[in-house]
Amino acid sequence: MEPTNGEYDIDTVEGIKELRDEIKRMYDSDNPVEILAELLMNGHEGSSGYLSFGNNKVAKNTGIFNMNSATDCPNADTTEDNQSDTGVCQVPWESCYAHKSENIFKNSLPKRRRQEYLWDSVSPEIFADALLRVKERKTSDFLHLRVSESGDFRHNGDIMAWEKVAELVSGEINVYTYSASHKLSAWDNVEHFTVNQSNALAEYGDREFNAVPEVSDIPDDAIACPFEVAKANGVETDSRPKCGDCTACIEPASDQPRDVYVLLH
Repeated sequence: MEPTNGEYDIDTVEGIKELRDEIKRMYDSDNPVEILAELLMNGHEGSSGYLSFGNNKVAKNTGIFNMNSATDCPNADTTEDNQSDTGVCQVPWESCYAHKSENIFKNSLPKRRRQEYLWDSVSPEIFADALLRVKERKTSDFLHLRVSESGDFRHNGDIMAWEKVAELVSGEINVYTYSASHKLSAWDNVEHFTVNQSNALAEYGDREFNAVPEVSDIPDDAIACPFEVAKANGVETDSRPKCGDCTACIEPASDQPRDVYVLLH
């Protein structure tokens, strides 16, 4: 699939009618937070929960919510010589792991597009309360929230909405993200969630997060992602330290100011 940079017809997305029905039910109810929490945890007919926990690299104590897909990322297939209105991704389009998953797994792209629709349909206050309700309902830890393992911040409104969410869940859930949208101006207003800047073209965020071809390319004064180091050393996937257990990207700059490096997939 070629990148759309956000230009697609939402009405053609599989499962969008069912999601719209749930959103209408949410706003017609006396308890929209409970319905949104249910959507985040368990989804609806034809969809699993819109908030996932853990994967091969992320620990189960960490939730993942995508604002959009890699296919629709505003910075998809950009270079320093061909930047988008928001920024430039340091990872070549053909190496984007999130885009690869959207090509391999047929449900991945439509679900991420529905996540974008859901994000745009609720206020930060309701979203934050629903996250806290999920934390109450879960029988296992919910300590961290990764914002978007696919896609990127589309505009300043995304930044300010997540700043409000993070402020409201502060002390309960640590919110963090990675972004190459270096041209957005609202980064200066972020105080409550950790931002790992994914290019070095502007001053924003808590630290740089860089992808390099080889372990030898990582500077001595930076942190090599422990998961990647273990992978390079042949450690089995289940035994590698995962994001959430490692908090090098989650801690604010005041606690962990050094840059973090990973290997290109």
